[in-house]
Amino acid sequence: MQINPKILCALGGVALLSACSSVDNSGTAVPYGGNPFTYSSSVSSALSSEEPTTDFGKALKAEYLAYAQREADEWYDFFDADFFAKKAGRVSGDTIVLPEDPANWRFSDEEIAQKRAVRDELLALLDDGKREAMPATAAIAQSRYDCWVEESEEGWQTELISQCWKDFEAAMSELRAEQPAVVVAPVAAAEPRLFTIFFDFDSVAITPVSERVLDAAAEQWASSMGDITVVGHADAAGPAAYNLRLSERRAAAALSELTGRGVKGDMVSQDAVGEGDLLIPTPDGVREPRNRRVTISVD
Repeated sequence: MQINPKILCALGGVALLSACSSVDNSGTAVPYGGNPFTYSSSVSSALSSEEPTTDFGKALKAEYLAYAQREADEWYDFFDADFFAKKAGRVSGDTIVLPEDPANWRFSDEEIAQKRAVRDELLALLDDGKREAMPATAAIAQSRYDCWVEESEEGWQTELISQCWKDFEAAMSELRAEQPAVVVAPVAAAEPRLFTIFFDFDSVAITPVSERVLDAAAEQWASSMGDITVVGHADAAGPAAYNLRLSERRAAAALSELTGRGVKGDMVSQDAVGEGDLLIPTPDGVREPRNRRVTISVD
């Protein structure tokens, strides 16, 4: 049986837990962190806590409890099983429990920025009424985002990390979609699926997180066989001409990864805009991780 290294860290106490990562863990989920010895009582407390008053709360609580059970029963990770059981217990009454802030997990500054960009979009949709309009889908999106964050921090169950991301993206696609008008009209073409990968400063290297996003993009293309548009971007640090060339290299790197995953090159259009289309508007010369990206649109 393969033992999750995080279990060994948890059983060894706080000092050993810190030793298991080269990233500063001082901020990790201190108020409601998991304990491998209190999982059962945390589940009992969650089940006996006040029932959520909203459909979203009820769905979210069920999602967290199910994930906690899988962490314990399938992966023997009682530390995180207890963490999510406690989080399920906090979903009670009309309390709004938010998706995890990656700054509270063991990630580098670049990874935190990347995951926060994803979290920001999720929160924007939830706060725009999707909790009320699509409670079950919104709960899946939030729970799978938390799954992606937690499993990415561990970094050893690559198939599970990829599955969490795919489930999250599928739910997000539903949340992003406009509600259809109730009129008789021809069936509209499906909206393209948008995937985004991010880069370190002045780099074209594909990160492990981006590898999983590219996997999902390639799988989406394989299921639709539609055209793909790849657009490279850069932040506003450095000269505009240099940033244009950098965004071209990033787009080329993404295209190479996609064709390596079976995507046909003649079905891909490639473009680069340098600092001309900033996701996060900044003054010239400012470094912004969320602007260092490639967008991949799959029809």
